[in-house]
Amino acid sequence: MKRILLLLLTAFALACAGPDAQDTDELGQLSSELAAGSVTSSPSTVRINLNEAYTGTTTICWNTSGTSTAEIWLSMNGLPETLFARGQSGCQDATWIVSDNTYEFRLYAEMTHTTMLGFTTVVGEGYYGPTEPVCPPSCRSGFHCCPGESVCKRITFPCD
Repeated sequence: MKRILLLLLTAFALACAGPDAQDTDELGQLSSELAAGSVTSSPSTVRINLNEAYTGTTTICWNTSGTSTAEIWLSMNGLPETLFARGQSGCQDATWIVSDNTYEFRLYAEMTHTTMLGFTTVVGEGYYGPTEPVCPPSCRSGFHCCPGESVCKRITFPCD
């Protein structure tokens, strides 16, 4: 009778000990399979007036569900990925977009870098255009400067 009781207690203790490493991997995989998310870029084509600047900006936004965190990894022109951002959801500016380059922002569930939930592609497009007129630092009293113009004019003259 003592042997049966000892055997039952041992079996009970092993059953209550929790999952082994193999079960944990399966549970982790199941968790990743339930994850969902999306990633967007705005704008996806960054137009850069090369007469004024060498870089442009896009905003990357993402959100996920079924995961405690996520990572955005960046590949430029097909090169190896680098970490861009981390968090369950958010937005982050990429202020260094350069013309004639393609950037792929990939959203992964968790920090294992194995389950990709989505991606967005950003293209840097350079052009040579006119420079924007710049208003004087300040117009004297009774005058104003309209957007796109470089001279002060009387307030009685409306902007187009």
